[in-house]
Amino acid sequence: MPIPSPNPGLFQSPRRPVGQPATGQLGPRPGTVEDLERIIADVLPAAVPTDLMSRRGTKAQQTWADLTVTPLYEALTIWVMAAWPEQMLERVDTMVRTAIAFAHHVGDGQWSTMRLIGVVHKAGQRPEHREEHRHLGRAVSLVSYDAVPLELADETPRSRPVSSLGPGVVADLCLALGEHRYMVTPSAAALVDASADIAVDHLNAIAAKSGTNERPDGLCGLALFAAARPSKRANKSNRITEVFRDLPRPTAVALSHLLLGTDHHPEASLLWRHASGLSPLDVPAMVVADWRADLPSLSSTILAYSERRRRRLRDRSRKGDDLRRVFEMATLSDFEDSESAMAI
Repeated sequence: MPIPSPNPGLFQSPRRPVGQPATGQLGPRPGTVEDLERIIADVLPAAVPTDLMSRRGTKAQQTWADLTVTPLYEALTIWVMAAWPEQMLERVDTMVRTAIAFAHHVGDGQWSTMRLIGVVHKAGQRPEHREEHRHLGRAVSLVSYDAVPLELADETPRSRPVSSLGPGVVADLCLALGEHRYMVTPSAAALVDASADIAVDHLNAIAAKSGTNERPDGLCGLALFAAARPSKRANKSNRITEVFRDLPRPTAVALSHLLLGTDHHPEASLLWRHASGLSPLDVPAMVVADWRADLPSLSSTILAYSERRRRRLRDRSRKGDDLRRVFEMATLSDFEDSESAMAI
């Protein structure tokens, strides 16, 4: 990107060009104190802001860009490189900018030339600014992978571990529904399968957290399931819906009812019935009605219905109406959505 040209009339000095002596004789040697005094006296424009070093923003950047194409910047660059031949090139620009920003102190008589030289020399010795990275309020250093004498872990994607509890829970649900097993769509079965082990881990965490001196093992049985349901009696941090927060709210509540039961029917918990070895063919009719009412919320297509239509579908499911056509259409739509997502 080309350097922008200076503003008309800005930083222009009527004085003679750089390096031209006043009387045509040989000027002071580059890099000396006399040479710096000559540059300040002859080349330093009066338009340089006195607070240039502390300025920030676009206007300050433009001012510096204008200064870099002036005779002053050229003369000071030659002077710095002649005064410190061993100086790193990366620091020359910083030293020149420091000299430009503080040269007015010498012109006003506030500083001596030697003091300005000391300030410029110190700017050349100052280490480069390095960005400080912080984590949780503490400074951390970034290390390159090439500098770590360890082998990196294999990041190849692995197949999802097979659920140890989900398939049995889904099978019990289908047997209990009987002629209404069509309501367990592939998406609903996948959700119940994936959520079963997650719910068990959550229950174990609640049991460990609820341990007391009188009950070192914590809550157990239906009391443990009640502590994890999304009800007012359960602590907010214990509610299973907090674990399923990535799912839509109706889906998370329906999964909690299916897996953990409800306050009205605690025995409706699929996990509790499966762990207790209860037969899926001897489920009370009211419990099966609750399961049918919650299953529509496990289909993304049905969740797209209006609230009134979903409420009517829930009531018809609870009554046991034949909704085979509705769930078959929802199953086909869910398959199409999953294929689109995979294509993306």
